[in-house]
Amino acid sequence: MSDVSITSDHARESATALHSGAVSTNWIARLAPYWQNVEGHLARLSDWFNPILVKETRQALRSWQFTLTFILLLVACWVVTIGGIAVIGPSIYYAAGGGELLRAYYFILTLPLLVVVPFAAFRSLAAEREDNTYDLLSITTLRPRQIISGKLASAVVQMIVFFSAITPCIAFTYLLRGVDAPTIALLLAYTFVASFALSMFGLLLATLSRQRYGQLVLTVCFVVLLVYLFGTAQFLAAELVRSGFELYAVPEFWIMNLFGAAFYATTIALAYLAAAATITFATENRSTPLRIAMLVQQAVLVGWLAWLWINSGYESVLVLALAILSGCYWFAMGAMLGGEQAQMSRRVMRHLPQSFLGRVFFTWLSPGPASGYMFAVANLTSIAVLCLVAEAFRDWSGSGKPGGLVFVYFVVIGWSYVVAYLGLGRLVVALLRKFSEVTIFASVLLHLLLVLAGSGIPTSIQWMSLDLQNDPYSYLQVTNPVWTLEYILNFGPTPEESVLIVVVPAAAICVLLLNLPGMVREINRMRTALPARVAEDERELHPPPESLPQNPWDQLEGNC
Repeated sequence: MSDVSITSDHARESATALHSGAVSTNWIARLAPYWQNVEGHLARLSDWFNPILVKETRQALRSWQFTLTFILLLVACWVVTIGGIAVIGPSIYYAAGGGELLRAYYFILTLPLLVVVPFAAFRSLAAEREDNTYDLLSITTLRPRQIISGKLASAVVQMIVFFSAITPCIAFTYLLRGVDAPTIALLLAYTFVASFALSMFGLLLATLSRQRYGQLVLTVCFVVLLVYLFGTAQFLAAELVRSGFELYAVPEFWIMNLFGAAFYATTIALAYLAAAATITFATENRSTPLRIAMLVQQAVLVGWLAWLWINSGYESVLVLALAILSGCYWFAMGAMLGGEQAQMSRRVMRHLPQSFLGRVFFTWLSPGPASGYMFAVANLTSIAVLCLVAEAFRDWSGSGKPGGLVFVYFVVIGWSYVVAYLGLGRLVVALLRKFSEVTIFASVLLHLLLVLAGSGIPTSIQWMSLDLQNDPYSYLQVTNPVWTLEYILNFGPTPEESVLIVVVPAAAICVLLLNLPGMVREINRMRTALPARVAEDERELHPPPESLPQNPWDQLEGNC
């Protein structure tokens, strides 16, 4: 009897299993059409994605570098969790141990986000330019901005994967007390935007050189920068965890965050446009979008400093900061713009301004070294005038101690140094291009060498002279902008200022006049007509829309 009962039990179990299997198979068969429909929609949706994003994401997620980093990150989180709880011990019930554990998790998170992901983005584009595989991409229908966007989006996908792995562990530290939710949120936000910016900067660096030795130098410099920023991030995170709660109640903290966000957005846009312009064909207009981005960034800087100046009661130091920052900014931008090619393709010339006023006011947005030089000079001049007007208003309103002529001398002489060195650098670049090719990177180095020579040579002579080495200033330093401006600001008014206010602006005007023929040539460039063959191709590719009835009477006439 027992054998019979056992056999019957097995038969019932087998029947139940068969019935369950049949039911599950039935449900799978019913759900299969729905899943195929969803899969079809997902496949069609993927066609809208950037092809570079799909390719780079697949390669990155399947690479040994990503796999090893992800596994090491999970192992490190597990070790820190177990070890941290073991170190805290029974005091975990009442002690505030979340801060130290958060710092440990943050160290693990920032290693891939601030080092691995930006370096991978840099190498993804640098390797293609080294191996000449970028030439295959350049002949496709993908635009340069799509290539940069795809590689940057691939870096964002990797960041999201790393965040998803470690964010639960970071959230766990909130339960251990000792750290608040705003601190955790700010740390994660700052880390994300920093990783995004470094990835964009890496892509920009990868476009600067195609030679292997140039890429090697850029690689070493970029790795050193990433390691330095990784260490700096640990120090800033420790400060935020320790005293961040004190900053949240200060309105200036959030105002500075907004200022940083505005400057961050404009800088990322400028770097993105610069990277796309570097890999764009020479026949395209690579300069106008960059110059518009420079104008926007300068406007953001002026707007924020003007707001701070008004709210601070017209503090003169903010106007001085605007003058110094704008001088450095437009010298750097002018050094790059002065390295542009003087030749302009027919395609770009089809979009030049036609009218005289249009050529006068909008030629400075068109490509060309002379127009780039004048563009930088015009913007710097407007900033100098704005600073002088702001200081005059402050003196007139009696809001503080009058700045007097010292501020005027500082602004005018500082403007003159930038104009003179930018113009001299453009003339040297034009001269060297008669014998060899000069890139934008070489133009920036040349401008920097001119400033270093003008500052270093007289400084060395004065320090080696027994009669002059103890003097606060001598006319040997007339070509040294740093020493001269620092002397005017700290020791003014001085007898030398009456000479410098004449000599330095006169030299700047002379250099400006020497650059005038190049400006006139670029202003006189006329718009070229679209060739008939190109116009026919455009009409075939983009035919005009079909004319439709404009009112009911047209419809009736057509029917008749």
